[in-house]
Amino acid sequence: MDGKQARKTGNSSPVGLLFDHGCDSFTTALLVMMMAKMMQVGNGPFLLWVLLSITQSFHFCTLEEYYIGGLFLGPFNGVTDGSAAVIAVFIATGIAGNDFWTN
Repeated sequence: MDGKQARKTGNSSPVGLLFDHGCDSFTTALLVMMMAKMMQVGNGPFLLWVLLSITQSFHFCTLEEYYIGGLFLGPFNGVTDGSAAVIAVFIATGIAGNDFWTN
């Protein structure tokens, strides 16, 4: 929504796009680490693979938007559906407790 608002008010720029996607990528990486700790995954190669996958998706989306001129998301995408899934996992863990993930 912030990019739409910036374009509507005439305040958008390539640097703003890069900054926005960089902040989103950083925040998503922190969220993945919080979820991994909550799910008691540990600090192994799986966590590294998930972190790299998430941050690389932001990188390639930024490249797509730069070279094609728009970011075209499908009906099921990580932005909306991923956010709903993360919220659901946090709520379920709050109800069932962290021990749910070790059973």
